[in-house]
Amino acid sequence: METFYKGDLVRFNTDRPDAWRRTTGDERQAWYRQLAEDCRAGRDVPYDSGGESKLAPNDTWLSFENPRGVTLIVNRGRVRAACGWGARAHCLEVTDPATGRTFFVSKKQVTRIKGGN
Repeated sequence: METFYKGDLVRFNTDRPDAWRRTTGDERQAWYRQLAEDCRAGRDVPYDSGGESKLAPNDTWLSFENPRGVTLIVNRGRVRAACGWGARAHCLEVTDPATGRTFFVSKKQVTRIKGGN
């Protein structure tokens, strides 16, 4: 597996990359508020098979119009990123300079364009 360093410029090498970030506390609270509203309104509420209400999502998955054209800056080249209720190894923490978003992506889904050092 290729090694990446802080400051490297990378691009996606796939048309459907798995890119995610952790949800914020405000986003989780909004999810719970919406769930409570749906319950009060009598709408279908998502429950699991045990009758327990679902938990708010821990991650927000990102999508890109043209992923192969997006240039990203590596913030951390070796990350075991939290994903769902577990962790995913062999990831990078990157920033999209066009939007300012910081998120995680699997190393196998990117290619180095230029080294940062």
